[in-house]
This record gives sequence, structure tokens and C-alpha cells, in this order.
Amino acid sequence: MTRFLCVCMLFWGMVVFSQEKTTIIDLKNEPLSLIIPSIEKQFNVKFSYIDATIVNKPVSLQTNSETSLEEAINILQEQTQLKFEITGKNFITIRKYSKKDTISICGYIYDENNQPLEKIRVFFKGSRTNTTTNEQGYFENKEVRFNTPILISAPGFRQKVLNSSEFTNTNCANIYLINSIETLDEVIIQEYLTKGITQNKRIVNINLKDIEILPGLTEPDILQSIQLTPGVNSPFETASGIYVRGSAPNQNLVLWNGIKTYHQGHLFGMLSAFNPYVVKEVNFSKSGVSAQYGDRVSGIIDIKTEDKIVDRFSGGAGFNMINADAVIHTPIIKDKVSLQISGRRSYTDLLETFTYKQFANRVFQNTTIAETIELNDAKNDFFYEDYNANLIAKISDFDKIEANALYSKNDLDFERSDNLTSFNDNLITENEGYNISWKHQSNNKFKIKTSGYYTRYLLNYQFITTESGNTIETESKKNSVKDFGAALDLSYSLSQSHKILGGYQFSNNNIKYAFVTTTPTYELILDQDDRFLNTHSIYGEYKYEIPRNLYLSVGLRFNNYTELNESFIEPRVFIQKNLSKSWQLNATGEYRSQAVSQIRESVVSDLSLENQVWTLANEEQFPVITSYQFTLGSSFKKHKWYFDIDTYYKQIDNITSLTAGFINPIDNTYHNGESRVYGIDFFLKKRFNRYKTWISYSYINTKNKFEDINNNQSFPGNWNIEHTVKWSHFYKINNFQFSLGWLWHTGKAFTNVDGVDENGNLVILDFGEINGNNLPIYHRLDFSAIYDFKIGSNPNVKYRLGLSVLNLYDRENLLNREFRTTNSLDNRFINSDIVALGITPNLSFRVFW
Repeated sequence: MTRFLCVCMLFWGMVVFSQEKTTIIDLKNEPLSLIIPSIEKQFNVKFSYIDATIVNKPVSLQTNSETSLEEAINILQEQTQLKFEITGKNFITIRKYSKKDTISICGYIYDENNQPLEKIRVFFKGSRTNTTTNEQGYFENKEVRFNTPILISAPGFRQKVLNSSEFTNTNCANIYLINSIETLDEVIIQEYLTKGITQNKRIVNINLKDIEILPGLTEPDILQSIQLTPGVNSPFETASGIYVRGSAPNQNLVLWNGIKTYHQGHLFGMLSAFNPYVVKEVNFSKSGVSAQYGDRVSGIIDIKTEDKIVDRFSGGAGFNMINADAVIHTPIIKDKVSLQISGRRSYTDLLETFTYKQFANRVFQNTTIAETIELNDAKNDFFYEDYNANLIAKISDFDKIEANALYSKNDLDFERSDNLTSFNDNLITENEGYNISWKHQSNNKFKIKTSGYYTRYLLNYQFITTESGNTIETESKKNSVKDFGAALDLSYSLSQSHKILGGYQFSNNNIKYAFVTTTPTYELILDQDDRFLNTHSIYGEYKYEIPRNLYLSVGLRFNNYTELNESFIEPRVFIQKNLSKSWQLNATGEYRSQAVSQIRESVVSDLSLENQVWTLANEEQFPVITSYQFTLGSSFKKHKWYFDIDTYYKQIDNITSLTAGFINPIDNTYHNGESRVYGIDFFLKKRFNRYKTWISYSYINTKNKFEDINNNQSFPGNWNIEHTVKWSHFYKINNFQFSLGWLWHTGKAFTNVDGVDENGNLVILDFGEINGNNLPIYHRLDFSAIYDFKIGSNPNVKYRLGLSVLNLYDRENLLNREFRTTNSLDNRFINSDIVALGITPNLSFRVFW
């Protein structure tokens, strides 16, 4: 018995000893060049390679005494995507894969609900062979040519195209197919302007993560990117001053994750107030607007941030010659909750760069800041900042909650003084908003979304005059908007071709403004208003689509403005017909209403930087604005050519002389009127291998007509620019991108002065024909370049350098010519020309992780 136990113990010890595996190589995230000598030593082999082939190839490898050479090679091939070819008994060659190489691939195919899909066809283009999946959704092919397409298709699902190079992993890939019902309206043309900007059914989609460089921009800018599309002008060279087909910027609906925004600019409109590095995509519409959108009669700019739960910490930080920013996107609970936050601030109050001085010269011209002041001390402190946060929570497989916050601010404090007198201009604008939404999708057909928002806008301007430390007069201008609301949106797919949308929306809008002059002895209220409006809206829309053949959308929206006791029924229709694979026709018709608008004022001081104030429609001076628009267009694409033409007619009713900007050349009284716009947009693009170019031409004819103005005859609109040409170029080589853009347009209309009477107490101007003159022709050339690079072996950290030059040949352009008198107690004549930006370079640096 004792002998038996001894034998058993000896045998057990031998088994345990034999199962112990001594680790020979244990390296993590090390360069391949450092691991190769260890492999050569363990397996008695020699590697042959070109040094450049294995650069920036970090590898993690752990081997023991039982690890085979084949196992080690498979691990290295998977991690480096390089071919390790045994060329002799003890020799291995390392090289890049070629299409002559074959690999073994396998995978599992699932639907959106993680259910395996049987009998799915998988086509291998390299060998022109097919296979199908089994009941577990599994397929395999042991001889597939490297870097060749693999097509996966099945009835009812969107076709998926993969590359065999994606299957170098030794594990079988999990592939998910999307129901084609959900993606019918996602079929888009390739590259409308450049990579990252596409157009589908007259909606321009801007993907900020994929966008290539555009002329004059070192960094992507949402609003300036939109201005490169035909039919969009910015007569005053501002980012936020987007005039869509003759309509004013306040007639555009600008949404940030469903939050209505009332102020979209930094540096008095010169820069966008939206940080592009937190934006996922932007959808811009000039016509064919869905019935889901209300509140405005012109363009729709729908900005959306990331809506997916992230699985790793990521973000970026950078600076240019005006501001610096940082973005962080981090998971909080794995696969359940993630948070995105960002902050951006200018450093113009600490350091004035050449770039900022050029912008400042453009912004502050013809204001007290730019005047030659005889006072001893003058100080101008200005800065802007913006922040946003986005929380995403997946509470179940069918439910997701999102919460968003947005805040932006511009702060100007200009003071000049001597030993006795001090003058102070203080101007602050703020825009903040909050939104929370819940999305539920129990199957591929039905979706429901509920959301609520609150937004606030504040304009606060004070001109303070002080003598011997005592305030003797304060002129103030205040404008505030408080808007909150809720919405219920439903979507149901009847079949692959039929879909219906519907919902209810409510908003409560309270707007105040006041112009007040205050002294120690009296208070003079020049004008003020304080009103609110409740709006109830119901909409429905039907969509019918046969891909690559016909698309039809018919919608109806009902708006009830409770306090005004008015209701509007707004039909919308869009139709697109493919005449061939390359040629399509489209037409739209729509009717829309708007109960908020902006008044142009100039009754407080000469600063005149933020001279637009929001107001609500009423039953007296400001009726509800209405508009209808019809378009007819066609597009053609073939052999890397793309051509698009769009004609339109738009009429805007119930505009007033105050909201249309005629306070200066006419008077400051109320006149009701209408605006009629017709035009045509051409777009032509050609792509080459590394170079692409596109050119657009727009003709816009805007005619306004007001009661008791110009003998009730029509005249050109204030912002009318008849002819516009935009010609852009893009070239990419290795990690460099270059872009060049030329903008040319005819001069804006303006009203000339035939005479000035300064004999009495009041200055009287004798105006000529309203908008009967045009400014000189405008043109400028913009350039930009970026360089992407890496430092070190971390593949997740990337760097970018950018350079841009606006107005490359320093053309002196005239943006506006205006004659007016101040409408204050100190009545004076003002003759002001607004000159465009001179040559303005900018540099940027950014790191992504």
C-alpha cells in the first residue's frame, strides 16, 4: 500500500511539473522590432524585412515552452496586418499583404436584435464565388483574396460591403445587418461639396468627423460651411449672418439637439458660437422642409451631437489665434452611460494677436471704439466663451435618454476717460439652453420620442456717462427671450416603401425689450414691450419610396397661436423621380408661418454692434409672417461629374419696414409689406484622383413692396445680391490637405442720399430712390492647409496643424454704405461705410485622443 501511494505521488508530481509552462516572452504594446529578436531566439528562426514595413507596429505577445511558431505568427499577423511568410526552413519574410495573397475568413451575421440570420448570401468579388450562412448565421471561406470586396445581401436588409482585409483577426467577425425599412431615406449621393458633405433629397448633411478642409478655414465651422452651398449669402462677411434665398437670418430655425437658439455668433457674428468638435452632424434645408419643423419661414439648420454610448475615453484639445478649447467624451457605466463635455474661450482680453486685430478692425469700425478719442485713457476688454454637456443613458435595449446643455456668452467692456469724464460701453449677450429626451424603439417599425427644452437669450447694453465719479446718464438697451416647450414625435413604417410620421409640439415664448435713458432727475422710456405667446402644433407626414426610382413626401402642419387667436394650416410636399441611373428630377411646395422676428434699431448710442432685437407677433404692428415657396430642380451624376440646378419662387407676407431694416432710409414708423424672391442655383463638380473642384452660380432677385413707401411700388430688397459665383478647389497628398476658394458677387443694394439739411435742430436727410444703387463688385481669394501627423507609437493620439488666409490678395471690399441720423436727444448725421476684412491669416494646432 505504501509503495502504491509513493508511485501515485510521484506520478502526480510529474503531471503537475509537466503542466507548468514557463513563460519565455511576455511583452505588451512593444514595437515589433523589439519583439523579433526574442522570437528568433525561442524558435531558432531568422526574419527578413524592410525597416519601413514594421515601423509603428506595436505588438503584445506572450509565449511559453509549448507555444508553436505557427501560433506566434498568427498572433503577429492579426495585430500588425502584415504577412509573415515562411520562405525556408528557418527563414521568415515580413511584408505587406497583396491581392495575390489569400486568407481564411469566417463570421456570424445577425439582425439588429442580435438574432442569427440564416441563408444570407455572401459574395466574394475577388474569386466571384458565393456562400450562404447556416442556421447560426455562420459562414466561412478558407481562400479569399486579400483587400477585395465582400458583399452581404438579403431581402429586407440593407446591403453591406466589407473588405477582406477586415478579417485578419483569428476570431470570427460579428456582422450586423440593418433593416432596409429604416434606411430608405439614408441613401445619399457621394460628396456634395467635399468629403463629409453630402446631399440627399435636398437636405445637405455635414458630418463634422469626416469633413475635409474648406477654403479659408483651419478648423471646421458649421455656419461658414453652409455658406459655401449655392443660394446662401453672407452680405456682411459674418458666420451667423446666413441669408438663405433672400431671407433674413432671423427667419432661419437653428436647433442644437432640439434646443431653439436665438444667437449663433461669437465676436459679433464673425465666428460661429457652436464648437464643431462636439458636433456629430448638421442637416441643412433650403426647401422641401419636413412638417416636423415649424417656427420659421426660411432655412433649417439642425445640429446634433454624438448620440452613441462610447466604450473608451476620447476627446481633443487645441487652439488658434483667437481661442482655445477642449472636448472630453468618456464612458461612465460601461455600455450604459457616457458623457460628453466641452469648453471654449477666447483669450482676446489677455492677448491681441494679428488675427484678432483684423477681426476687431472689421467689427468695431464706425463705432466709438474705432474713433480717435482725445481722452487720456481708453481700454477695450472683450472675450467670448461657450460650454456644452451631453449625457447619454441606455436604460434598456429599447430605451435611451439624452440630456443636453448649451451656453455661450460675449462680453464687451469699453471705457475711455480723463481726469473728469468717463464713458463706458458695456455689452453682454448670452444664449443658454437645456433639453431632455426619451427615445423608445421596441421593433424595427415603431419609434416614439418625447422631449422637453428650455432656452434663454439675453442682450444687455449700457452706455454710462460719469463725471467726477458720479453717473450722470445711462442709456440702456435690453432684450430677453425665454422659450420652453415639449414635443411628442411618432414614426411607424407600414412596409419597406411606406412610412408615416406625426406628433404634437408646444412652446411658450416670452419676449421683452426696452430702450431707456436714465439720469439722476428723470427716466425716459423710448420704447418697450413685454409679451408672451403659447403655440400648439400638430403635424403629420406620409413618405413613400421606391429606392432609385421614386420618393414622395406629403405633410401637413397645424399651428395655433393662442394669444393671437390665429391658426395656420401648412401643407408641405416633396417629390423626386429618377429618370435614369444618373438623372433625377425633383419639385417641392411648402407654406410656413413665423410668430417671432427681429427689429433693427439704432436708438441707443453709436456702438451699433448688436442692433437687432427679438419681438413677438401681435395684432397691431407685427403680424404673423407667412411664406410659401415652390422649387423645381434636376441633378445629374456620372463619371465623377456632378451637376445640379434648382429654380425657386418664394413669397414672404406680413413683413414690416421695421423688421426689414428700413428704419434708416425711410422712418421709424410701421409699414406693412411683402417680399417676393425668385432665383436659380447652378452647381457643377468634377473629381479627379487627388484633386476636385466645384463651382456654383446663384441668381437671386428680391423685390419688396410696402404700403405708403415708394408710391406702393416694389424695389430691391436690402440684402439683395443678384449674382454670386463660388469656385473652390481641393487637393490631398499624403497627410496634407489644401483648399483654395474664390468668391465673387455683385454689390449689395443701398439707398443714396441726395442732400442733407442741418439748418434746424433736427438733421433732415433727402434720400434718393430706395435701394436704387449698388455697391462695387465684391471678390476675394481664401486659402487653407492642414497637416495630420502622429508622434510616438500610440495609434489613438493624432495631431493636426492648420493654416488659413482670408482675402489672400488683400482686396478692399465695401460691405455696406449707410446714411442715417441718431434717433436720440443728440441728433447727428452719420455717414458710414463698412469695409470688409483685409488679409487675415490664422494658425491652429490640435491633438486628438
